Amino acid sequence: MASTDHMATPEDDARHSPGPESRPLWNESYWFAFYDPKQEIGVAVRLGMLPNVGYSNIYILVTHEGSPIYSLIDQRAPIPAIAEKQISVLGYTIAFEEPLNRFRLTYNRDGEGFDVTWEGYSPTLMWPRPPGSVDAVSRHIEHAGRVKGTVWIGEKEYAIDCLGRRDHSWGGERDWSKILRWDYLSGEIDEKFWFNAVGLTLAGFPEKVYVGGIWNGEELLSLSKVEMNVPTAEGGTRALGVELRMTDERGREHEVSGEMLASSNVWFGKACLREGFARFTYGDRVGYGVHEHGYNEVDAPTLEG
Repeated sequence: MASTDHMATPEDDARHSPGPESRPLWNESYWFAFYDPKQEIGVAVRLGMLPNVGYSNIYILVTHEGSPIYSLIDQRAPIPAIAEKQISVLGYTIAFEEPLNRFRLTYNRDGEGFDVTWEGYSPTLMWPRPPGSVDAVSRHIEHAGRVKGTVWIGEKEYAIDCLGRRDHSWGGERDWSKILRWDYLSGEIDEKFWFNAVGLTLAGFPEKVYVGGIWNGEELLSLSKVEMNVPTAEGGTRALGVELRMTDERGREHEVSGEMLASSNVWFGKACLREGFARFTYGDRVGYGVHEHGYNEVDAPTLEG
């Protein structure tokens, strides 16, 4: 099956250390996001670790009823200690309860936070492994799961039961100044179909780079072609939605349309990441997920193009 060509191993999903030839911005990151349509709550949290420069960056974003209502952003957080079963920094903890499959995410600060269990419902998708060592070129895992637990907003407690997404990247470098524009799309339509499609404009590369994959309920498939139309506002800096056509490695086409529900911003130097929660339509099926729209101020004159 094609699934085996793209699946991650427990060793892939473990914590990693940079090698002797690693670059200064060698990165390892764990990202989790979910949107509960019943509660109209979206949560996204990314922990990026840069051991060669001695610090981490972390953001925790919460939206409710279409508006951003909480954020924690620290670009110089400490490097969490390597522990076999968990990672903790600034009150946020990822507990590894079952390799490749089950995680517990907890955070609580001044009455805001969450305590949820994230459990995978498909195999883990590895983006294509490019040539070169992991010191030079990054690796990337995509995975969909069911999220259950509690989110606290102010003095109110909300029960969460929805689908969500995670990714895990390590190696290479994460230099935000070299990513001029990007759209990262991940949608959990249901437990029988999810998709991931990313379009990147990189400094020094004339053509846009696309990558992604789908889960069709039986196997993981990489994408051989991605066509992405993203209408924007505010000079190209805010995405309004997407019209997406994906061709999988077996030649089958999949069309998805999306509309933005809420978003919140994080800056990495001159690069702005707009983490958005979206409603996606796939035929007569509806699901939810993330539309992350990013841009770099150095590319501002061409954002509308």
